[in-house]
Amino acid sequence: MNIKTKIVSRTLLSALLITPTLSMAELSLTPKTPEQWRSVTERDIEAAYSISAKNHPGMFDVNNPAFPELLKQAKAEALALSAKASGPQVHVAAIARFSTVLQDGHAGVFSRVERPARRWPGFRAVWRGDALKVYYSETDNINKGDVISGCDGQSTETLMRQRVFKFHGQVTQPGHWWQQGWRLLVDEGNPFLTPLKECQFFRANGQSYSKTLDWSVQPKSVSKHLTHAYNGDELATDLTWPAQNTAWIAMPSFANNDKQTKDYNNLYKKVTSQRSKLLSAKAVVLDLRHNQGGSSYWSLTLAKALWGEQIVEQKMDSYSQNSRVWWRASKDNTNYVKSLIDVVKDQPEVHELIKEIAAGMAQSLENNKPFYIEELQNKSNLSESTIPVSDFKTPVVVIVPPQCASACLDAIDVFKQFSNTQLFGAPSSADSLYMDVRLAELPSGLGKVIIPNKVYVNRARGKGDYYNPDIAYNDIDWTTDKLLEKIKHL
Repeated sequence: MNIKTKIVSRTLLSALLITPTLSMAELSLTPKTPEQWRSVTERDIEAAYSISAKNHPGMFDVNNPAFPELLKQAKAEALALSAKASGPQVHVAAIARFSTVLQDGHAGVFSRVERPARRWPGFRAVWRGDALKVYYSETDNINKGDVISGCDGQSTETLMRQRVFKFHGQVTQPGHWWQQGWRLLVDEGNPFLTPLKECQFFRANGQSYSKTLDWSVQPKSVSKHLTHAYNGDELATDLTWPAQNTAWIAMPSFANNDKQTKDYNNLYKKVTSQRSKLLSAKAVVLDLRHNQGGSSYWSLTLAKALWGEQIVEQKMDSYSQNSRVWWRASKDNTNYVKSLIDVVKDQPEVHELIKEIAAGMAQSLENNKPFYIEELQNKSNLSESTIPVSDFKTPVVVIVPPQCASACLDAIDVFKQFSNTQLFGAPSSADSLYMDVRLAELPSGLGKVIIPNKVYVNRARGKGDYYNPDIAYNDIDWTTDKLLEKIKHL
């Protein structure tokens, strides 16, 4: 693994930041008329294109020559929507369409315009495996677990493609079907989608039935019933023993902050002090539920504590020995990396690396070169046959949630280097080769553009590659107790 990139990724944004929406009262210059909204929306779309074209690595990526045209297509489709209607929710929808055309969670643009109150038909659904299922219901005769086979004469799969994936997620990623399935039967005020009228269902016994949908504002009381709908309950970062001879290591986040540092340092101490017990355990569960990436440092350090430091380093050096990192040396990207130098001045190792990358980007910019290319580290004798065998042979079960991407995927890259590891749960998400994002403000202040700063060349895990589970778990209930019971009987 390229240690330089690993450390720098702890400083740069390595996953999309979740930014709160802005209410109209918070905006100093709120568009009032349809004409104003259309003008603002079109200007923001044009700005999203311009900012991306100036800074995105894809504009000069010889391995992705189609990107410039794809970016133009994103602008064109977003503008086509903004021309059909106007208003705050048109801004949301058109901006969303810009991003879904790009099909890349590390690029695009998002709107922070406040959404209207969410409406529902009296029940909420989740996607599991290859079907949409009822998760919670307050409607008579619609029960948890019932399969929704179609609505208004079209199959659920067709509706997902036409309605959900036009504005959210990546249709080719199985994990995104899990992530986005709930949106099909929720009305979020998108002016380009008419609420569905009638759906067809199947009960567990195979009986079919139809139901006319009665849409209303979703009561706030429903939220408490949906807290576990996405991927179960969220545990604290820790090592526990919920069953005899079964260790459970929860890692719900790889974010970089003081609390995470403290939690992970405590976790490493526990793993080290209990390693002999882990060696003789029936199973070790690595729980990635709720994890949306952050820093690969946390999972890499855990792997070293389990399988051995030298073994993990050699495995990952072998895995990534052909990978290179090209930093897009635009003016704004370069200034952004320069700005980090003072931010990390109290972290000597990171400070030196940031300075080196910033200087390299500045030199490339001065020489009119689109990229600063990190030097390839010398790696010799990196073959599997020369890597020692770890003494940690306990079966490892990695619980993979559907949103697992970025540093969460980096964790699976490491864990799957070892034959005693099995993936359990859902298909993971995926990364493009464009990583380490920064955010740029739209002219209106109503949203931000997502700009990746670098591109991987010859990365071992390719563009759009995701992990399928070795053991699929398609049940509705992903709570810890249910998962533990299943894992105990593997």
